[in-house]
Amino acid sequence: MIKWITIAKHEYVYNIRRKEFLFVTFGLPLFILAIMGLPVLLAGSSASPEEYMIGYVDRTDLFDSVNFIKYTDEGLAKKDLLDGRITHFFVIPADYTVTGKIDIFSAKKGFLGSMAVESQIKGFLLDNLLKTETKEIVERAKNPINSEYFTLNDRGESTDAGLSAFLISIAFAVFFMLSIFSSSNFLLQGVVEEKESRVMEILLSSISYRDLLIGKIFGLGAVGLTQILIWFIIGMVLMSSNPISLASLLGRVHISIPLLMFAIGYFILGYLVFASIMAGIGAVATTSREGQQIAGIFSITGAIPLIISQFIIANPNAVLAKALSFFPLTSPITIVMRLSLAQVQFYEIIISTLVLMASILIIIELSVRIFRASLLMYGKKPAIKEVVKYLHEG
Repeated sequence: MIKWITIAKHEYVYNIRRKEFLFVTFGLPLFILAIMGLPVLLAGSSASPEEYMIGYVDRTDLFDSVNFIKYTDEGLAKKDLLDGRITHFFVIPADYTVTGKIDIFSAKKGFLGSMAVESQIKGFLLDNLLKTETKEIVERAKNPINSEYFTLNDRGESTDAGLSAFLISIAFAVFFMLSIFSSSNFLLQGVVEEKESRVMEILLSSISYRDLLIGKIFGLGAVGLTQILIWFIIGMVLMSSNPISLASLLGRVHISIPLLMFAIGYFILGYLVFASIMAGIGAVATTSREGQQIAGIFSITGAIPLIISQFIIANPNAVLAKALSFFPLTSPITIVMRLSLAQVQFYEIIISTLVLMASILIIIELSVRIFRASLLMYGKKPAIKEVVKYLHEG
């Protein structure tokens, strides 16, 4: 068996069992759920629309309802509200048809509850204002728009590029950066720790520098892909817990198979570029903290397309967007964003792919040279001149 494959397998098995990997992989989704989802779920489950008892005072004498309790006096409505006989009541002033203003009263504060009550009141008002219209007109007034966006290409052909394009491009960028910050960091820490403990010397007695680094890059690359897959599965499970929302989202999102294949290809190539860089940084750094500080520069550079995503989405064929498509640190996110939003010239895809592949080979070769020379300098940070010397010596 090729030696780097053995190293890759070892790195994969070892790292997916690490407490840090398990904590980040399963702890991050739980943290996000707790911060964003749990309060909404708790607030949403605290009261259902059927639990609201709503009253109203109509000073226009235009409104009537069998679902709401009608009061002739605001004082009586307040008394029933404070006594718990109703949960809310609203007052329709005499000039409502001119101003559209109503006053809503409740005994408890609650953002989601207020939204649900206001939704019911809007339905009540529309039913009365349009009581001479047909049922279809009333329903259309309650939901007047069901939009779908299209983008025209240079030939005047329309393509679906609304919610789908935005979700695909942003989701790819977020997943890509998460993989860089997590699994690439494992690679960086692993190289630095093995240097500090001198485990490297033992390994290099039976394997070459190149095989060792390539094995680590591909092994930890598989760890990153496994992490992303687990997050995807967790996300799908959470979404499937609400079938109505899931069906609504899937009905609006149209994923192109060619675009999906391009996204997977660029994800792998882009990850290998960053992993190769992290290996080189690990070879130069003397401590994990020092390595993370240096790696942060490259990570922020890779995040530039995500930072200016609004500009790229609005101008997918601008000069800046095209330039970022050819730079290896930014091309994976930029190209996928542009492909999901507009027609990208085939030669641009070919050039960006070749640049990524060449970058992987060149960066791995440079990392091997730095790594080989820096092993002789344990505890000492090589100067810039020394690093340049390592690169030229080969």
